[in-house]
Amino acid sequence: MPPRPRPAGTQPGLFASHPVAIGLLLRLLLTFALPPLMDDGLLLPGVRYTDVDYDVFTDAADHVASGRSPYTRHTYRYTPFLAKLLALPGEFGWDEGVMGVMFSRRYFGKILFCMADVICGYIIVVLRRRGRQSSRQTDGNATTEDKRGWMQLLDVSPELIDALWWLYNPLPINICTRGSAESLVVLLPVLATVAVADAHSIQGRKGKLQIIARACFAGTLHGIGIHAKLYPVIYTVSFMAHLSRQQQRIETAARKTQRNIPNDAGWNYLLPPPSFRGTQTFPWRHPMRILVLGAFWVQRLFFTLSSVLFLVFSTGTVAILTYLAVHYYGEEALEEGLLYHFRRVDHRHNYSMYWYWIYLARGRAEVPQLAGNAAGNATLAASVWGYVPLIPQVLILGFSSLGIAPYDLSFALFCQTFAFVAFNKVITAQYFTWYLCLLPLCSDRIRWNCKRMYISLGVLIASIVTWLLSAFTLEMLGWRSHRQVWMASLLFFVANVNLLRSILAGYGPQRDAEALSRPGEGWAAKKKAS
Repeated sequence: MPPRPRPAGTQPGLFASHPVAIGLLLRLLLTFALPPLMDDGLLLPGVRYTDVDYDVFTDAADHVASGRSPYTRHTYRYTPFLAKLLALPGEFGWDEGVMGVMFSRRYFGKILFCMADVICGYIIVVLRRRGRQSSRQTDGNATTEDKRGWMQLLDVSPELIDALWWLYNPLPINICTRGSAESLVVLLPVLATVAVADAHSIQGRKGKLQIIARACFAGTLHGIGIHAKLYPVIYTVSFMAHLSRQQQRIETAARKTQRNIPNDAGWNYLLPPPSFRGTQTFPWRHPMRILVLGAFWVQRLFFTLSSVLFLVFSTGTVAILTYLAVHYYGEEALEEGLLYHFRRVDHRHNYSMYWYWIYLARGRAEVPQLAGNAAGNATLAASVWGYVPLIPQVLILGFSSLGIAPYDLSFALFCQTFAFVAFNKVITAQYFTWYLCLLPLCSDRIRWNCKRMYISLGVLIASIVTWLLSAFTLEMLGWRSHRQVWMASLLFFVANVNLLRSILAGYGPQRDAEALSRPGEGWAAKKKAS
């Protein structure tokens, strides 16, 4: 049953028409109300609302304001520019006078993080509206996301759905108001890069110049994201592949007016667009085709101007920012702010299935009674085996970067991030926002209203509840329930992998109808002359 059209002259409600203002107001209200109640012990004594990481940020900012390195604060392992930003009120005296409360160390960082989180929500709303407009132009009256079930019953407007994904989502609201910097240092650069790089509407004679300019700007934003939080480096190949295909499509469209270029040449001649409904698309049993495919990809990634410029600008931005950090704060900025995240292992508040192994490995390394070099061997084994979880991540990233990203950038980035987090050896609550901010950009191409999806989501929710209850008995009650928490972590991992399978099975590209109807345009290694 198609959704009922909105009556003429009817306007969306208050929450749908002003989501940015209401979202910001809601975050600021929680920021100023909950810390005095919970942190000061007025409500639920012993339970703090402010994240412990926020204390690390503010302590590092105090060191910077006093002329010292932010890494004087133990466990500060972030870019020094974050501490420098949070130290501005103290350096300029903004924390005094009438506005002193807003610029105090207790609130300034949280306000900044809330504003960045709201900007992330605004970008999501804009990109979803852009996707609906593109779908209407392609499919006529069709809408990108049909109203089914409770949405049709409640007559929820598309504008309100856009806001519910992030601006009114309790998880990002809770994370930013508690003092987590994820929205500022990670999600904002990632979403801004997607908004710049995902250029479906570029056409015409000036299209090539536009895509090159977008590649340079997106590369700069991507470099900022990598410097601030290393993990966005996994998106590099996806952005390069997407930009390369966009440029070659524009060039092919321009040449087709002069030559007769076959539409079946190129990428889809060797490997069709992604289809996860029982069709094997990768030529596993044909080694020669894989080699030819690899040669084609070398040409696409490293001999297309837009992808090369994106790589140059992103690498250059990371190099410049890292050089400045090391120049002003010493080699400790490189060690703690960047290299540490390659080998990070932490068993505390960790949803990962590897947490129990990390816990045991650290315990063996720290026991002084171990004979001989057993402690050193345990430490060496922990450092070597710490890289083993990277193997499945690399395989999944390679397939999604080259097989999905050229056709659907946002869906590829979501799959990459979801798999990266699920297979990672450290998973905290903030990591969930890494892929939740990308899900709204591709949700219209995923079939949610089916039995398989309901079961997968139910299993995921059950695994989260099981983990939280097990962790509560361990951390709050002091029970020896380490193995129960580990079993809950294994269940959580299985539930995530099962949900990813359901998402891939229910994936149906709608916005890229043109790419699917004319597969492989501009992706040939050789062109037939007319």
